[in-house]
Formats: sequence, structure tokens, C-alpha cells
Amino acid sequence: MADLIVSGGTVITMDGGRRVIPDGAVAVTGATIAAVGPRAEVEAAHAASRRIDARGKAILPGLIDGHAHAGHGLVKTMGSGDSAAWSEACRVIYTLASPPSFWRAEAALAGLELLKFGVTTSVMLLGGGDSIGRVDDPAHGDAHVDGINAIGIRRVMVLGPTRPPFPRPYRGADGSVRDVSFEQQAETIGTLVERHHNKGRITCATLMPVYREETHDAAKVRKIEAQGRVIRDIGSKAGAWFHQDGHRGGSIEMADRMFGLLGPDAWLSHCTDLTEADIATLVRTGTSVVHNPSAIAAVRGFCPVIEMLDRGVTVMIGSDGTAPDRSTDMFRHMFQAMRYHQRAARDEALLPPGKALEMVTIDAAKGLGMADRIGSLEVGKQADIITVELMAPHMLPANMPVHRVVYFASGGDVRDVVVGGEILMRDRVAPHVDEAAIAEAANAETARMLAQSGMAGMIVEDPGWGLTRRRG
Repeated sequence: MADLIVSGGTVITMDGGRRVIPDGAVAVTGATIAAVGPRAEVEAAHAASRRIDARGKAILPGLIDGHAHAGHGLVKTMGSGDSAAWSEACRVIYTLASPPSFWRAEAALAGLELLKFGVTTSVMLLGGGDSIGRVDDPAHGDAHVDGINAIGIRRVMVLGPTRPPFPRPYRGADGSVRDVSFEQQAETIGTLVERHHNKGRITCATLMPVYREETHDAAKVRKIEAQGRVIRDIGSKAGAWFHQDGHRGGSIEMADRMFGLLGPDAWLSHCTDLTEADIATLVRTGTSVVHNPSAIAAVRGFCPVIEMLDRGVTVMIGSDGTAPDRSTDMFRHMFQAMRYHQRAARDEALLPPGKALEMVTIDAAKGLGMADRIGSLEVGKQADIITVELMAPHMLPANMPVHRVVYFASGGDVRDVVVGGEILMRDRVAPHVDEAAIAEAANAETARMLAQSGMAGMIVEDPGWGLTRRRG
């Protein structure tokens, strides 16, 4: 007896044989997949108390976003395309104008966006990446977990200290401003890992800022190395993986040679304009990469995904969302990745749709150390399942389902979402979620943040009518 059967659709399994099963079905018992195969066979072997009719839809494993940022959901659009001003706004907001209620409201909003886009596992750095982590007080991380748990998807919460120098001023949960040292931030990181790692659908990872200075101060390097050991040890003792945000030319080789940070339990974001030594380091250490094709970093530099893939590096796709100008729609980012590399090489044969889909499913699961649990529809894995509309006008004619899903679908075409055997969205309705309340809380926290930070002027819109270049 199964608990749930999703049947009648085209099953794109992403299993070892990359089977595509027309008129297929997936049976679920408890939180795990019990059977995958032709509908007639699965239904003959399994009765179920709950069913999802997936006729006219594709049935896929839940999508995985390998890199994004908590907090960003409430700072969308600020700065009107001025990325330097936006980054400075994030620094102020994440340290001085974001109480725990901000982090809970943002997590619920971003989590709902991900759910509706069919993203069942997402990586979120608690703050502005390698610059401003919100790790002065566990209350903010706790609030983030509360917000995402209200939605029900899986979350990898990445926790790391701010970039030096220390101490860093923060406005705490009690409203007072205090200077926070590296040691205090490390203590907060350790507390959050202990509270939340492998608890329910939450896992944690640790992070260190990327070192990329061309000249080296020996005393500073020794201090960074010691801090890196502290943060790495916090994660290693808990079995948590390690992440770094913003690598570019030469910094990967330095991260290994100077600090010993890399390894098969690490994944790195952006990775633009890499040197031969950088790529060789990735190959030798077994470190994975998350490519963010829609990010500003991918405009300023080039991520050599094809070369890394050809040399055996695991590469996944991340949204780097949800701000300043991008969503967490992984269908959008898959297509962006394909065109990005085809245009760079003037070769439309690069990065075919099957590989792009692997990069947000099974390859992403491998890169996060979760391939034994998620990333494909296989017996014994967690039942993270989505359905995608195949019969809408933009999805027809009814042939080549993998191509249609990758080239023509968007997050709005996701109809049903199951996580760990629990139906979280059915025909685009999430019955356990009060969407109006989430929107109201998000808007209220944004207004409060703008008032406290004094940055209301940054949401004055300047679309650039009639211009070929934004105003400086």
C-alpha cells in the first residue's frame, strides 16, 4: 500500500539511465519513493490513498538552487541598477536595519517563491555572502529557519563571518548597537549549526570570505588561516559542508594553497576568469562549483563551465537570487546558462538541454553531497517530486518533452510540488500557506527596514526611458 501515486505524466527520472517514461508513475510510501515506472505497472503493484493526476504534465525530481542569499527577497530593485549602491545598502540593512522579524518574513516570502517555481531544495547564505553574514546573534538564523519551515521546502542555510576587519557594528535583536568580534560570530555560527543542522528539512554549511589580494601581509594571512580553521572545524565536527561565494581568477588556487579550505565537501560560487591553476585545483581536490549565469559576476567575468565539465568538475546552477534583479526561477537560469556559453563560444551545440537539467537536479545534488537522497526519481530516495504543464500553448506540440521543459517552461508552469512525500502545492495552490499574510508581513518589514536604514530614496524608480546606458 502506497501513500501517494503521481501518475499519467511523462516521467523524466534523472536516474542513472536518464529514463524518460511516457504515461509513467511514481509511488510514494512515507517520505520515500517506492516505485518508478510505466503507469500500468506501478498502479498494478501499488494502491494509494492519495493520487495526483499528472496527465498532460511532466513528472520530475524537485529542482535544486545551488546558491542564493537570504535577506535579498526584501531588498529587490533597490539602487535601480547601481550594483555598488545596492551592495552598500545590503551592508547597512543586514547589520543595522534587519531585526529577526525581517529574516522570518523574508524567508517565508522567498520560500513561497521557490515552492511555486518547483525548487524543493535551495541554498541560502544568511546575508550578503562573503561580505555581511547575519551571525551576530542566533535569533536571526532562528527566525530564518522558522520562516522557511512554514513553507516546507528543504534549505541549506550557509553561515559565515563577515569580511575583516573586526569588530563589526550590528544592531541586535534587542535594538541596541554593539561591536561584534570574529569570536562572537563564530560562537553564533556554532550555535546555529548545533540547533538546526540535519533537523527536519534544514541542513547547514559554513562559509569563509574569499581571499583574493594580490599582495600578502603575512600577519593578516596567518590570522585569516586561523579563522578559517575555526569555521571549517565547526562544520566538520557537525558533518556540515563548506561554501565560498565570489571566487575569481587565482583565488581558488590561493584558497587551497594558503588556507587549505577546499575538498570534496566544498562548493564554490561564481568562479569567473579562472586560471589554469584554479581549474587544476578543483580537479585535484574534488571541489564542486555553482555557476550563476544571471548574476552580475557573470557579466563582469566569464565562468568556464564547459572546460570544467570536460575535466570532470561537478558544476551546478544557482540563481544568486532573489535580488537585485533576478528571481529563483531555475528554468530561466537553465536557459540563461545555455545561451551564455553558446554565445561565448559561438557554438550552439554547447550545453544541451539534458545537461542543463542535470545541473539543477542530479548534478546539483552531487555537488551538495545529497545525491544519495535527492536529485532523481529513484526507489529509496526522498520523494521530492514536481509536475510541469506540457499542454499549454507555449509547450506544444506534444513531442520531445525534455526539450520542452528546458527551453519553453517557466516556474509558472509548475503545477504540483511534493517534498518528502508531503504535498505542498496542488494545481498551484499551497493550502498550508497564507499567501496574503506572507505578502503583508514582507511589505511591512520592508517599510520598517527602509525607515530604519534611511534608504527610502533607493526605491525611487528610474527605468532609463530613452537611454542606451543607465545614468551614473
